[in-house]
Amino acid sequence: MYNIHAKASAYQRAGNYELAEKTYRNALLLYPNKPGIILGLASALALKGDTEEVIELIEYGLSLSSNEKQKATMRATLCFLYLKAGREDRANQLASELPHMRESREVIQPLIQQGLDKKQVDEEIKRILLGE
Repeated sequence: MYNIHAKASAYQRAGNYELAEKTYRNALLLYPNKPGIILGLASALALKGDTEEVIELIEYGLSLSSNEKQKATMRATLCFLYLKAGREDRANQLASELPHMRESREVIQPLIQQGLDKKQVDEEIKRILLGE
C-alpha cells in the first residue's frame, strides 16, 4: 500500500490528479475498506475540484480511520469542502473541533468567515492536502 500512496502522491504533487484518482480507484478494488485508500481517493478528487463525492468519501473514511494525523487533515479539508458546498454552519462547527495549528479552528474559521471565492477555497484545500 505504501507504493500506491507514493505513486498517487507523486501524481498529485505534479498536478496530475486524473492519474492519482485512477491509481486510488484501482487500489480500492484490492483494498475496498482501507481508510488510507478511501481518503487518498478523496484527496485526489478534492484537488481536482470535486465536492459531493469527496464529502461522502471523507465522512466514510473518517469513520474507518484510526490515524489521528490523517483524520485531522481530512477534517480540515472537509471544512472547506462543506464551505464550497454551501454548508457554512457545518464548516464552522467542524472547524471549531480541529486540533492543531495548520488545521486548527484559529486558522480555518477566519478563512471561512472571509467569504473566500471558489479559487481561494481550492487553494486552501491544496495547501492543507499538500502541506504547502
